[in-house]
Order: sequence, then structure tokens, then C-alpha cells
Amino acid sequence: MILREPAVALDPRVRTLWLVENLMATGVVAALVLAGTIVAAMLGTATVAWLVGGIGAFIVLVLAALSYVGADLDHRHFHYEVADLGLYVASGWLWRRYQVVPHARVQTVDTTSGPLMRALDLVSVQVRTASASRSTTIPGLTPDVADRLVEELARRAGIEEGT
Repeated sequence: MILREPAVALDPRVRTLWLVENLMATGVVAALVLAGTIVAAMLGTATVAWLVGGIGAFIVLVLAALSYVGADLDHRHFHYEVADLGLYVASGWLWRRYQVVPHARVQTVDTTSGPLMRALDLVSVQVRTASASRSTTIPGLTPDVADRLVEELARRAGIEEGT
């Protein structure tokens, strides 16, 4: 490994956020399976309805299990740190990604918080660089941690307040 692991982990509540998001997507798949099963049954093809329902139910159960496992693994393998060189982020458990965002390349530092994140009192920090195609997001921070991170990154990047 070229670089050591960054020091700071995400707030544990981000696991709940990711779990709920994954389970919502699984619910959409379950609704599609149910609709497919009903349509097959209405068309009088009982065997197809049983196959769609059975295989679909199995897939939904696997997706639900992966939702739990994935949320935990994603949390355990996402770390970040503000270092002298720049913002250092390591993420991913299957495909590991290490990224350093040099302070001099930082253009803007934004915070976002959707409805689920607000319900869990979490915030994401997005760091945009001089390259228009690249940005880095650190999800699952408490508002006070996010504020300190934004201030530190802005200070090191030389971004004035209100710009």
C-alpha cells in the first residue's frame, strides 16, 4: 500500500442511512416482482407466476441481506483525514480507492443533507476541485464535524468566507 489508512471514520449512523436507502431500493424490486407475479397470474399462466414469484422472492431476500452486510462493510472501509498534502479519502471494501485532493486544487466545499440524512442528524461534505469532472464526497458526518471539516478545508485552500 502506498499510503496508510486515513485516521477518521464516519459516524456510525451512516450505516442506518445506507441500510434504509438500500432497503428502499429492495422494496422497489419487491414491488416489481409482485407486479410481475400478479400479471402472470392474471394471464392464466400459473407456472410462470410461481416461477416469477419464487425466483423474485429469493432475489429480494438476497438483496435485503446484502443491504445489511453492505452498509456495515461500507462504513468500516470509509475513512478520511485532512493531511498536510490534502484531503485524503480511502473507501470501498471490494474495490479499494485511495484519493488525495490537494488543498491547492480545492474550488468549493459544500454541505448537503437530504431528508433521511436530516432525520439521522447527518451531513455530507462535497469537495469540488479545479477539474470540473472530479469531486469528492464524505458522507455521514455530524453537523459539527462537517462544519469543522469545511472550515479546515476552506482555510487550507484559501477560500474566503462568502465566496
